[in-house]
Order: sequence, then structure tokens, then C-alpha cells
Amino acid sequence: MPDIVIAAKCAPQEGILSAIRSSGLEAVELYLSRQIVSDLGAVIRTARKFPFRYALHAPKDSYDPVGLQRLAEAIGARVIVFHDIYWDDEWKRIVNVFKSSGIKLCVENTSDVDQPLKFMRRWGLGRCLDLEHLQMQCAGVYEKEFMLVMAQAGHVHLTGYVAGSDRWHSHIHHSRRHGFYMLDLLRASGYKGMVVSEARVGLQTFAEFKKLHGFYRSWEQKGRKR
Repeated sequence: MPDIVIAAKCAPQEGILSAIRSSGLEAVELYLSRQIVSDLGAVIRTARKFPFRYALHAPKDSYDPVGLQRLAEAIGARVIVFHDIYWDDEWKRIVNVFKSSGIKLCVENTSDVDQPLKFMRRWGLGRCLDLEHLQMQCAGVYEKEFMLVMAQAGHVHLTGYVAGSDRWHSHIHHSRRHGFYMLDLLRASGYKGMVVSEARVGLQTFAEFKKLHGFYRSWEQKGRKR
């Protein structure tokens, strides 16, 4: 297994998952919502049709850690991403539910790169480093500082966004040179794991996923030639 694996992100819909599989990508972060998790059995049946390496993005409009654990265990997801939206007692229950599961729980930075730190310190949770949010926060890339937080990441979100551009929530390959640069920084920082191409729904097509896979293979080949 490569040290860095490019993943797509989508809702657990069979048509989109089939397009991702046909593109050659091997990892997926499943977007979840209250409506989606209201029928966990359907999500499990759909996800199990594909041999992906899965991560989960916890719903922002519901709270059901037991259901999340059931889903993660059923499809072999090893990472769950959370936003900072819960009260302390709710976080405590989340931690207790997953305590013996071996599943990595990560908190995503949305407004501030330091946002996950209190959860890392208090609960031992991981950092989901969203590099689009970080670039927007900093209005650019500050290589030395970025590599420090990259080294702490347990999971990564990356897009085609470049500071000042309109490529928000586009696939990584929409900024090919910048995407190579950011992946090179991640590898140099020692990061190993998924890099999720977090693209909006309109870009979740077979053609786009195929381009994303081709971009990833080009980057991997470039690294092997060094």
C-alpha cells in the first residue's frame, strides 16, 4: 500500500461509488447526513458492494455515535472525521463509544488550524487537516508552518484551491502543479494515509474521478524517479 493514497469523497450512492471504482481509485470518504444515516442498513449494503478503503465524515446535523460505530465496523472504516459541533458531554460519549474500536477519530479544522488541538490534548483525538481551509485562513502557503501541522495530521482533505482562486471544492487535479506541490509537502512532512479530494457534487463524475486517478499516478511516478 502506498504511503499516501488519494481518496474521493461522496455520499454512499451506488452510481457514484461505481464511477469511483471504475476510475481506478481505491479509497473513499463517505459523506453522511441525518437523512443518510436514518437507514444504516442501506448504507452498509451499498458500501459493501465495493472493496474500498473507507473513511467516514460524521453528520453535522445529527448525533449518534453508536450508529457511527456500527457503520464503521461493518464496512471496515478506520477513520471518522468530526466537526467541532458537540458539547463536552457528547464528546465524552463519542470517545467512550469508540474507546476499544481501533478507529481513528479526527477533528477537522474549519475556521482555525489550531481548532483540533484542544481535542487532541484532552481526548487524544487526531487532526483532520483541511488544506483548503488552511490556505484560506493564511491567504497562501507558509511552507515551514504548514509542514509542522502536516506532521501532526491523522487524515487530510485537499482540493484544487489556490489562494485567491475560484477553485473552491474542486478536485486536486484542477490545480495540477499546486496539487503536486502540496502532496510533496505532505510526503516530506512524514504524513502517511488518505488525502481526500473534497470536490463539490457537480464534479463527482466518472470523467473527473478518472482525471484524479491519472493525476495521482503521475505524482507517484514523479516521486519514484527521484
